[in-house]
Amino acid sequence: MTSKALVLINFRARRGDDEIDPVSEVLQTGGIEPIYHRFDRIEEIERSISTHRDSVDRIVIGGGDGTLNASIRSVLESGLPLGILPMGTANDLARSLQIPFGIEDAARVVAEGRIKRVDLGVVNGIYFFNAASIGLPVQITRKLTPETKKRWGGLAYVIAFFKAFRENRPFRAQVRCNGRAENFRTIQITVGNGRHYGRGMTIREDADISDHLLHCYSLKPRGVWDLLKTAPAIYRGTFGKRDPVRLMEGRRIDIITGRPMAIDIDGELIGRSPAHFSIEPAALPIIVPKGNE
Repeated sequence: MTSKALVLINFRARRGDDEIDPVSEVLQTGGIEPIYHRFDRIEEIERSISTHRDSVDRIVIGGGDGTLNASIRSVLESGLPLGILPMGTANDLARSLQIPFGIEDAARVVAEGRIKRVDLGVVNGIYFFNAASIGLPVQITRKLTPETKKRWGGLAYVIAFFKAFRENRPFRAQVRCNGRAENFRTIQITVGNGRHYGRGMTIREDADISDHLLHCYSLKPRGVWDLLKTAPAIYRGTFGKRDPVRLMEGRRIDIITGRPMAIDIDGELIGRSPAHFSIEPAALPIIVPKGNE
């Protein structure tokens, strides 16, 4: 029996104009009939899923982490499993789920993979897959225009970091986790649901998108050269006692800042602090490679 998949491609994603004939060939070989919809406005996701949800058995999103984040509520309401074609710049959700970046190989996962139920983070009522941050990542996101990402790819993040670091300022915050409150100065607070964010940076080396926990770290104010020395640990999530970080984990985390501050949610600036985090365990089914069930 032939299955059907609604395949939504974000034309504005970094690789949104890639040739999709190989995707069609892989899906059809796997007994899946694709129904394509290319879009350039995020609000079209909800409308397309609402139109086709009763005539397909899976939803496939081609885009980056921002596109996937925008699809969460509609996919949840459909009750259908989500397939991923990594076509953005960072593709951190695909990285966390070990989905290959080549769209032909990713399409093969959609056709042949297995279902894994993943956790969803929630901040101020907004779902997220990867992470939400206050401070430095917000400034980096503001520097990352679609044009910059299309032109420079991954290098755009390095350029944006140095520009953002020059303008970023420390701030005071209170973080309450597991009933315990801490007050400190920081340049960044990140709360992760998945393992990766910020184009491959690791929240914690042991974090998993289905471990039913939120992982939080705060980065103490340091000069750029001190941060560069710590960069390997920050990138891999392998923090030691001497690293300038505070680590917390739990199922509910509340962050209050001295002044309202913007929140970066999966690479999109949505909402302001105070930030109230919770976790919805095993909330959404995603198609992942065999062996990653």
